[in-house]
Amino acid sequence: MRRLKVLSILLILFSITGCSKDTSLVYTGTLEATEVDLNSEVSSTVKNVFVDEGSSVKKGDKILQIDDASLLIKLNQANAQLNASKADFEDVSNGSRNEEIKKAQANLESIDALLSGAKSEYEYVRDNYNDLKSLYEQDAVSKKELDGAKTSMDKAYSNFQNVQKQYESAKSSVDLVLSGSTSEKIKKAKAQVDYMKANVDLLNYQLSKATIYSPIDGVIQNINYDEGELVLNGANVANIINLTDRWVKIYIPQKQLNKVSLNQEVNIKADYLKDKKLTGKIVYISSKAEFTPKNVESKESKEEMVFEVKVKIDDQSNLLKPGMLVDIDLEGDLNGK
Repeated sequence: MRRLKVLSILLILFSITGCSKDTSLVYTGTLEATEVDLNSEVSSTVKNVFVDEGSSVKKGDKILQIDDASLLIKLNQANAQLNASKADFEDVSNGSRNEEIKKAQANLESIDALLSGAKSEYEYVRDNYNDLKSLYEQDAVSKKELDGAKTSMDKAYSNFQNVQKQYESAKSSVDLVLSGSTSEKIKKAKAQVDYMKANVDLLNYQLSKATIYSPIDGVIQNINYDEGELVLNGANVANIINLTDRWVKIYIPQKQLNKVSLNQEVNIKADYLKDKKLTGKIVYISSKAEFTPKNVESKESKEEMVFEVKVKIDDQSNLLKPGMLVDIDLEGDLNGK
């Protein structure tokens, strides 16, 4: 009986000393890493694949080449159209050619001669009418002769006016040709040049995207197309993961929020590493509470408000891989908090 009593005391002491660690300050999360999806910005067949899945790549390394033959043909056509539109714009901006000026001036001279003849004819029949009118008043000529002279004068005057209008129109044409193109025509020609230049720029941009490069240092996770396969604009062709940028998201109850702070260093453990410990740093603490996410909540914490905390992993040896479950020990942080 005494031996049993001593044993009970020892168990109580053990529970106080050996189990005093607050396990509520250990949070489990899934290790994540920065991933980049590479999407095609052109549509064509795959010409070359330069890497394999699992390959390590540096920023700027070639990943995949898309056939750009059709784009080059379109670019040549667009450059030809651009040159033609530039020539039209230059012609319009410089004004009319000498041939157009000569033609307009010759037409004006021809109508000027007609106008001179029409004016002389009108003046002749007008004077003749005035003479007959004086004779008519003296009863020297008949009313019929006077009326005939009046009809001839009116006809000559009408012809003179018509030729004068033709002259004014021809003169306006000469003035327009000599002054060059209107501002509206120049603006239209310039707009066509700008449109064709934008088309050339677009094709040059698309050609630059026919070769896909790695935007980061990392490891190729997936290559989704083989040589000869058709790739459409916007299709995901590869995926790269950056193993130097890994983190774990954990969710801290509001009652434990005072246990964490930005830049706080914490211990990280994983079952398969046994007693090996790694470190991390808290780089983000949400300023807004939320309900415990579905993928981490327990029956006891369904209604508990938590704060998201992001812990960046410091593991140069790459022992921890994305997708692994790790424990974040807030009680064992290196700052002693």
